[in-house]
Formats: sequence, structure tokens, C-alpha cells
Amino acid sequence: MTVRSFAALVALSLAMYPCATFASSAAVTRAGEATIIDQLDSAAPLLHVEFIVRAGLDRQTLAQNGLAALTAHTILRTPVDGVALEDAIAARGGSIKTYIDSDDVRFAIEALPTDAAAVTSLAQRAFTAPSFAPATVSGARSVVEKKIAANQQLALQVGLDMLNSASTKSANTGLPPLGMPALLAQFTPNDVRAFYAKYYRQGGAFVSAAGRTDQVAPDALARLAEALPAGSSLAVSVALPKLEGTSRELIAHRDIAAPWLVAQYPAPPIESKDFGAMLVLRAFMQRTLSDIAEVPGVVSPTFASRAVGSIYQYDQSPANLTLYVNGGIGNPNRAFATALSIATILAGTKLEGSIDEFKAMAAGDFVNDATSLESRAWLAVVFAQNGSSPDYLNRTVGAINATTDADLQRVARKYLGNPTIALVLPRDKAQ
Repeated sequence: MTVRSFAALVALSLAMYPCATFASSAAVTRAGEATIIDQLDSAAPLLHVEFIVRAGLDRQTLAQNGLAALTAHTILRTPVDGVALEDAIAARGGSIKTYIDSDDVRFAIEALPTDAAAVTSLAQRAFTAPSFAPATVSGARSVVEKKIAANQQLALQVGLDMLNSASTKSANTGLPPLGMPALLAQFTPNDVRAFYAKYYRQGGAFVSAAGRTDQVAPDALARLAEALPAGSSLAVSVALPKLEGTSRELIAHRDIAAPWLVAQYPAPPIESKDFGAMLVLRAFMQRTLSDIAEVPGVVSPTFASRAVGSIYQYDQSPANLTLYVNGGIGNPNRAFATALSIATILAGTKLEGSIDEFKAMAAGDFVNDATSLESRAWLAVVFAQNGSSPDYLNRTVGAINATTDADLQRVARKYLGNPTIALVLPRDKAQ
């Protein structure tokens, strides 16, 4: 089923049952100073656990950029029964990966129901006693450096990193999430040990599970959280230097085949009354970008969706809406110019007709994006962190369904002013 047909199905259900609810119930408990969210789904084929710790970019000084990533990957390389944690989990048919966010580091753990108890136990042991031996830290450093090199070949990721750096509220949260090789090379095992000791605490931590949570002991999630010492930590506030000039355009050159345009606008956070309308606005802009991109018929929808589109990063602070266009598809001049004019036209022109199709697309996109166990576990945390219940589906679909034409235009006028633009250009076509 395509996203568009899925959106149509959601629209039909909303029309027939305007008060319908979606199953996204979650049991919320406490374990020490951490929050446990349990979304049991007996029909799921896997168990997914998101372990979120307040040890992200805002816990680093400027000179420590990359230390959060190195610490997280050191835990993944910690030997458990003589085998690195990520390899030990893989041997049981599971997986563990990590993401570095502005204020959190999160570990995504997944396993088959038959191996869920063993996999969560392996993770608990590594978090309880991580290894800071030189060989472990060196192995983690190599992994991070390879990821940095890979990201530099992804034009969209390069553009997003530049824009997030420009919109951040604190200088350290705008630095590259994985750090830079030159800084990584300077960190010692003692640096990693000190970062872990200071910031890997229960305070503000979440363990969010979705799927076959019935296949682990009732206290297994709590034991994972309690692998960390009690206490909390404070973010490191680093003032942004005052920049001279008025340009809102950022330019980078990479070894890519075609230029990319990435434009970012401010957007409302989850708790804002404008949240639902912004989701509808994103659907409108996504549809318009796809229509004007002149994607050849031989290009698959999957590739087209990667080449043009929009991203509403409501889980970031500050939240933002990002549009992106790959100049290698269709007419880049027309695509770039039209992408930047959509917001202005929408904000200044009276809407004609119904917005029901875009509301259906917005609901369909959100529900479709929330089908994986990983996204369900993560969304529950995002909503809980913003002072809401983890019932993300009912709240979001309700906000979308309540959006009016006036709301859509008001939000466009309020947020979609002058964007900050990132151009990622091929090295041999700098012009």
C-alpha cells in the first residue's frame, strides 16, 4: 500500500468515525529516577527498546565535540563474556545501535521474542560496567570515524547538519553529532570514563519498549534503567558567537553528482496549538514539491521521495520544517525556485477548495511513520518529554482533524518567512 492510498484510507476512517481512536496505549511507570514506557503488542514479531540517557550534545563543551558519540560507541564495543556487546547481541539475532541528539543519547535495541530476555540482559551488563580499556575505546573511535566519512557523502545530511548548527540555541548542540576526526583523535580512555561517570545517570532517562514486552521479566526494563547510577546532570550552556552579516545562505562542497538545496523554516513544537496545522502544511508542501520536481516516470517512488521532500523535525529544539530538492532530478533551477516560492504564495494567497486531502495525507504520513516498533517506542518518549501522555496517535490525528483553512494559512504566515538555505554543491561545479 502506498503512502497516498494509506492516507486515503485514514481519511475515510476519519470521515466515517470522526471520534475514532487508534491503539497507542502505553503503561508508564518509574524505576528509580527513570521513566519506563511499556507498549505491549502481542501480535508484533519483535521487541524493541529505546534506552534514552541525558548525555547528548548539550553535555559537551566545544572542545569535547564527539565525546558523546565516542562514549556511546564505547559501550557498544564493551566486551560481554569476551565479545563486544553489539556482536554478542547480533549473535542472538538482535541488534543495537545508537543516535546522538541535541540533549539525549539513545540506544535502540531489538530482538526476537525468544531472545528478548537474553539480549536485554546483555545490554544491562554492558551499561552496568562499560569497558574503558584502550582497545575498546580505539575500536569505538574507528567506528565513529567511518560513520563521519559516510555521512559526508550524503548531501541531505550535510545540509541538515549545517542548518541545525545555524538554528541551535547553544553552540555545542550545533556541532556535528558524531564530532570531527581531529578532535576524536585527542580523546583518551580517561576522557570517555569521566564523561560516562558524569552524565550516564538515571535522572531524565527513559526506557521505552514496544512489541513483545511480555517476553521479558516484569522488571527487566526497570533493571536496564537501574544499570545507571542514581542522580542527574546539568547541560553545558555555550553562548553562540555573534555573527556579522545578513546572509542566510550556507554553502558546502562535497564529492556528489548534483547540487542539493535544503531550506529550513522555524516550526512549532509538539505542545503548540499549531502542531496539527504544521503537519497539514508539511503534507501540502510535500505534495507540491513532488509535483514540480518533474521526476521521470522511470524513477521509482522510493527514490523520488528521497530526492524531493520535507521533514518536520518536531523532536528537536527548536523545532523546524525543512524542504529539500536534489538538483539531479528534473530541472534544478525550476525546482529550487518553486520550492522557495511555495511558502510565500501559500501565506499570501487565499485558499480555495477543501484541505481535506492534505489532512488525510498528513494523518496517513504520521500513522505510516508510526508503524515500526522503533518509531512507536521513540514517539512515546518524544511526547512524554514534552509534557504529554505517550498517546501520540490519538493526540496527533485529533490535532490534524481539527485543522481549519484559517489555521493552515495562519501557520504558513507565522512560520514560513525567510528560510535559512543550505546549498550542497559538487566540488567540480562550485558555481
